[in-house]
Amino acid sequence: MQIRNLFIGLGKAVFFWGFVQIALIGAAYFNVLPSSYHAMGGNLMLLALLLMLVLSVAGKMGSRITGLSLLAFAMLAAQSFLLRGPGMSDIVKALHPIFGIGVMFLGQSLAKRASQLPK
Repeated sequence: MQIRNLFIGLGKAVFFWGFVQIALIGAAYFNVLPSSYHAMGGNLMLLALLLMLVLSVAGKMGSRITGLSLLAFAMLAAQSFLLRGPGMSDIVKALHPIFGIGVMFLGQSLAKRASQLPK
């Protein structure tokens, strides 16, 4: 029960933290804050998604939730490679915000799915 509640809380946090990430990169664009804050926020979200993946396995939440947790983690982990990978074209780099928004909504979906699991 506590594992599930922690998982749900982390899923909601990932969703809401996505909005903070958008605000941080906007502030960096207008030179209010350094862009490193956005990068650190991404690392924090990556840690939360790794914990969600571990909790989904430990809490025996089923293959769908575990698989979607793995997908969210992999999508966010690929973000820095997309931006800094050698020879990446600008169109590939432009996928960064799309993957970020996808991770946000995966976090929300995972929280909802976990809340619907039988107790």
